[in-house]
Amino acid sequence: MKQFFIAFFANLAALLFVLGAPMLLFMILIVASISASSNGQRIVSIERGSILVFDMSMNVTDSPEHASSNSTLSSALGQDQTPSMTLHRLVTALKKAAKDDRIKGLLLEGTFQPSDYGTGYACLKELREAILDFKKTGKKVYAYLEAPTTRDYYVASAASTIYLNPYGEMEMPGLAVVKTYYAGALQKYGIDVQVTRVGKYKSAVEPFILTKMSDADREETQKLIDDLWGDFITAVTESRPIDATALQTLVDTDGYILPQHAKDAHLVDRIAYFGDLLNDLGVIAPSSDYARIPLPFKQVAIGDYINASRTPRLLGERGSDNVVAVLYLEGEIVDGWGDTTNIGGDRFAAELRQLRKDDDVKAVVLRVNSPGGSAYASEVIQREIITLKAKKPVIISMGNYAASGGYWVSTYGDRIFAEPNTITGSIGVFGLFTDVQKLGNDFGITWDSAKTGNYADFETISRPKTDQELALAQARVDDLYDKFLTKVSTSRGIQRDALELIAQGRVWTGSEALNLKLVDEIGGLEKAISYAADKAKLGERYRVKEYPEQLSFTEALALLLSNQEEPLSKAKADPLTQEFLRMKSDLKTLQEFNDPIGAYARMPLGWEIK
Repeated sequence: MKQFFIAFFANLAALLFVLGAPMLLFMILIVASISASSNGQRIVSIERGSILVFDMSMNVTDSPEHASSNSTLSSALGQDQTPSMTLHRLVTALKKAAKDDRIKGLLLEGTFQPSDYGTGYACLKELREAILDFKKTGKKVYAYLEAPTTRDYYVASAASTIYLNPYGEMEMPGLAVVKTYYAGALQKYGIDVQVTRVGKYKSAVEPFILTKMSDADREETQKLIDDLWGDFITAVTESRPIDATALQTLVDTDGYILPQHAKDAHLVDRIAYFGDLLNDLGVIAPSSDYARIPLPFKQVAIGDYINASRTPRLLGERGSDNVVAVLYLEGEIVDGWGDTTNIGGDRFAAELRQLRKDDDVKAVVLRVNSPGGSAYASEVIQREIITLKAKKPVIISMGNYAASGGYWVSTYGDRIFAEPNTITGSIGVFGLFTDVQKLGNDFGITWDSAKTGNYADFETISRPKTDQELALAQARVDDLYDKFLTKVSTSRGIQRDALELIAQGRVWTGSEALNLKLVDEIGGLEKAISYAADKAKLGERYRVKEYPEQLSFTEALALLLSNQEEPLSKAKADPLTQEFLRMKSDLKTLQEFNDPIGAYARMPLGWEIK
């Protein structure tokens, strides 16, 4: 940090020399303004009888904005990005609003903008349950939909009254996983890929060696989306007057359900324009005559409500020195320090050490939302978790994904919580090696070498691996897989023979994982926090603090100026751009394959469930 400030003020001096003091002063004022706006909170006045408005046009993340590529600073400087909000903040707002006598009802509108590891079905389930709890207080929930996706309707189906635009449609054709395969392209350009793996279902390497799904991958993929779809059907039929058979028939017949069909099937209550909704809410929550800005009804946006004063206080917000720390592990697990978009093994090991040494921290909840990655980095993190657990309770809360390396870092928790539609398991290991010999030869490039040992040039990409080298690599993968099984068997109390039947790199839903004893309890982040406080015997005297801690303004500025963060801009792209971004994501994953021994515990690529 000292070097940063030296560089920062040196750059200021240089700017002063080049631009002159007036221009520099202008720039500093802009920067100070951005800093103040990002750190300050706008005072919000909430009138009694207001409707809480939740615009769902966002990416719901696990980790706070400071831990992702989405930042207030980037937005202020004009970088395109998808609005985002954390699940914890949204659920907290809904819980407070349920107790707040100034809030009369809730309005859901807009369509979710999933990106990276956000807005998965596990986090949406916890959000949906918070809406159902809000409704149980007797307050009404209204939803206005235009072209709702399956994700949108999964949440909106919890509403008391659902409106659908007359010219809209329900985009609910079912769930699908479409994977991209690169083997043909790699072969065409002379790039060869060799793999070592353990586990019938360890299919993460298959996009680079096959041109279509293997039978094992198709089997587990189909089973998984069937289970997720089953949870969706159950949720809808419990909230709406339609049975499972009728809903499935409508989906299979229409796919994209027209408004009248949706109303006839009781999926929505009214076909109406947005203005009709405003008129209805104007009667339910009439706007005050003395309001500074005339509104069609009394309202407060959920983002403003989160920052408002005088909201009800919940458990975890008490003024206390006792802290329940929530550490977010979101993204690919990589060796080394990593960056704000992934889980660097060394960086998160350091976070865990700090939490262990902090006497105010009485318990730790690890919120895991990761498909895995480097086996070495996973072990670095797990080692610190075991050390921390010897001193304080460590509770695991699984988000949308906690598979492979994500399960590796979870398995020693005192208690593991997962949602029914969490994707977990994938206990397996693989290695992946590429060579560009043919590509180079086609351009007249050749390689030669001299060495002092059989494996001295093992790391080269100038030739394919020999049978002897592949045998060595396979032995390393076999050894890691054996250690992985031993860890899970020991930590979870599962007999080794039984564990080998459910491992093999296979992914499971949270519901199945509970039956298989891979997790302990179904529940979300809030339930895990409550359990951690009980485990630490804190009663009601504790507060929740989130980690990694927020970057300072200067640190955020340094990241931005060094181009270490990419704007989050996948939402609403055209189909060609969406496919390009998927390919870019897959190739970025290849770049993050940086395990020092080339072994990985990662779930399959391409798990974008549509």
